[in-house]
Amino acid sequence: MKGKLLEVKELVTDFTTDRGTFHVVDRISFDVEYGETVGLVGESGSGKSITSLSILGLIKPPGRIAGGSVLFEGDELTGKSPKEMGRIRGREMSMIFQEPMTSLNPVLTVGEQIAETVRLHQGLSSKEAMQRAVEMLKKVGIPMAETRVRQYPHQLSGGMRQRVMIAIALSCSPKLLIADEPTTALDVTIQAQILELMKSLNQNDGTGILLVTHDLGVVAEMCKKVIVMYAGQIVEQGPAYDIFRNPLHPYTEALLKSIPRIGGAREKLYSIPGNVPSPHSMPKGCRFHARCPYAFERCSKEEPALIDEGNGRRVRCLKYDPAASVRDAGLNGGETANSR
Repeated sequence: MKGKLLEVKELVTDFTTDRGTFHVVDRISFDVEYGETVGLVGESGSGKSITSLSILGLIKPPGRIAGGSVLFEGDELTGKSPKEMGRIRGREMSMIFQEPMTSLNPVLTVGEQIAETVRLHQGLSSKEAMQRAVEMLKKVGIPMAETRVRQYPHQLSGGMRQRVMIAIALSCSPKLLIADEPTTALDVTIQAQILELMKSLNQNDGTGILLVTHDLGVVAEMCKKVIVMYAGQIVEQGPAYDIFRNPLHPYTEALLKSIPRIGGAREKLYSIPGNVPSPHSMPKGCRFHARCPYAFERCSKEEPALIDEGNGRRVRCLKYDPAASVRDAGLNGGETANSR
């Protein structure tokens, strides 16, 4: 099946505190097609997880969706009631949450938690649902599944709890899977197994996947398209191959530069100076300018637009604004981030 499964248009998510109301997700737009994996990357605090929760209708006060649109198979989700969203979540779209210990119910066995989802959305009997739970535990690589299905979350390791979360998310074969750091706490062997499982969902079931992660190695292996977020905004997006080969935004370049290199054990690991700004102290102009090695005077005063660079690539940087010359950028000899 081809076409757009998920369309996010100018999505704004606000949080209100005693300091005021702030855009934590600020006018972001992207889409996920059937059978496609899209990577959503950025440092902690960039707005990735809030974006995921907004799509699923899981934002609670003091947060709210303040604008924009979320279309799932052409159906608008932002105006639906909690009951309507409850029928969609788990069956049509599902999420692997980042913290399995806080997401799993401590007083129910892991088998009961998987079976509950299957009974609710697929109408199976208790026996059939428990058989499905065993199947799903085996599918995500948990040994002795018949025994583990009767255990409680505290009796499992962190890696096993993460795999239980994945089993719950996949138990109803959703059309869209939002995976928030799905391989956290997993060893390399199990991580590879989970990634292969996600690939098979793409290829065999046409499942669309929004992969939320800071692991650019996983993104390079899994994703067709990449969305780079910083301080609540999209700063770059486009085909994964193009972004890894030729990053346009200085932030994307810095993220790629931070990846440890094979054979580079003696090299000092690069880190981006400074921190992601908090929503209540957002800088004027470009939100990355205080950390950017290419910043010039306009960057601290003027907020850049998301500019279409062609071939599906978009970048939010004044260097690519037709009104900004290389002389303005103060770059030696016309050097830019993508030409080095």
